[in-house]
Amino acid sequence: MDKIVVKVLREFLTTKEVDELQGRLWDEHCIICKSELPPINGQQILHIDGTPDGDYPLRILRAYRQNCDCRWGDTTEGTDTENPVLKMMNDNCEQRAKLLDGAIKKLAK
Repeated sequence: MDKIVVKVLREFLTTKEVDELQGRLWDEHCIICKSELPPINGQQILHIDGTPDGDYPLRILRAYRQNCDCRWGDTTEGTDTENPVLKMMNDNCEQRAKLLDGAIKKLAK
């Protein structure tokens, strides 16, 4: 996970929550490397407005949060998958979204 994102998350989440988030990302990375999965259907983050103002951390978190909206599946029909690896990845994505939503909400105050 990007060092800037980790730094921002540590300001709004507990160390345990950030460590769990990083652990889940690493677990998914390891499983992905060992599995044959469909092509990634999320959007790559190509640009975040880097204007050095008070909203910069919020823009970073929102960009990462937007990527949590993608779902892994083994069909193009949008139905839930029975593949346990894909289910785990979707569950972790939902958990990441909740953590990011909480950090965004705290930061936006």
